[in-house]
Amino acid sequence: MNRNSKLLRFDDWRIWLGLLIFIAAVIIFFALNPGYPRLAIFWIFGLAFGFVLQRTQFCFVSGFSNFYIFRYSRMLKGILAGLAIATIGFTIIMYLSVPDPSSGNIPATAHVAPLGWHLVLAGVIFGTGMILAGSCIVGTLYRIGEGAIKALVSLLGILIGMALLLYTWGWWWPNYISQVPRVWLPQHLGWFGSVLLTLTVLGLLYVIVHFLELRRNPKGDLSIEAKVGLQTMGIRACLTNTLKRVFKPYWPVMLGGIILALINVIEYWAVGRPWGITGEISSWSTGMLNFLGIPPPQVITVPGT
Repeated sequence: MNRNSKLLRFDDWRIWLGLLIFIAAVIIFFALNPGYPRLAIFWIFGLAFGFVLQRTQFCFVSGFSNFYIFRYSRMLKGILAGLAIATIGFTIIMYLSVPDPSSGNIPATAHVAPLGWHLVLAGVIFGTGMILAGSCIVGTLYRIGEGAIKALVSLLGILIGMALLLYTWGWWWPNYISQVPRVWLPQHLGWFGSVLLTLTVLGLLYVIVHFLELRRNPKGDLSIEAKVGLQTMGIRACLTNTLKRVFKPYWPVMLGGIILALINVIEYWAVGRPWGITGEISSWSTGMLNFLGIPPPQVITVPGT
């Protein structure tokens, strides 16, 4: 028998390991679901996000830095595509909660942050730190899963920074952030106007990014993704080829942005909250401080922030 016609070769260890982990994840889901259905749902969503992130190497920092330094837009275009899809999906969900946004009622799950100079300052500090670290928070997490020991140093810095925030939030929130207005576009433009404006801006950014990339790189972005042509093959060979595409080469980033956005919309609809990272990092920092015997004060916020 031709070696390539076998369903799975024993040296394709990543395929075997991927299948075993998938089966284990399904078993854990069914074990959790009877007693902890919400935890089971988060288990599935967490695995889905993590898998897609790692397969696409999706990272906001590399999207902006690669475009700024090299004019490679592959990641940035994936980010813009994901934002466009999430905008439509989130709008539909929030519309069902607040059909008339002109009243000023913001959905409790909308997470509309106060708009002020603190966002610019935080963005500059955070962006600088992530550039030095080589990845954003999600990139740090899946790099740790890949065995990047140096990423543990980045994670430790993130935990320490979050701990400092927990201790100083009692000053930041009442003295400044809570006094800054929250700008919610649907209140001023309506649902249709807000979506139209957002998609127009994202579309213009996509065109600008594409144009600037072509000026620097006439042949387009150099991609490390495997390009596999379509072939006429049997069922067994087709299954083998499909599994290899899933577990071996990196996925197209554009596909990753679209899938991540769709998963995020589904999670928002299913459990009433979108995908987030900082909230869980805050829990890890709280656990670290409690372990050290210096528990942080209670964080004061209002719904929707």
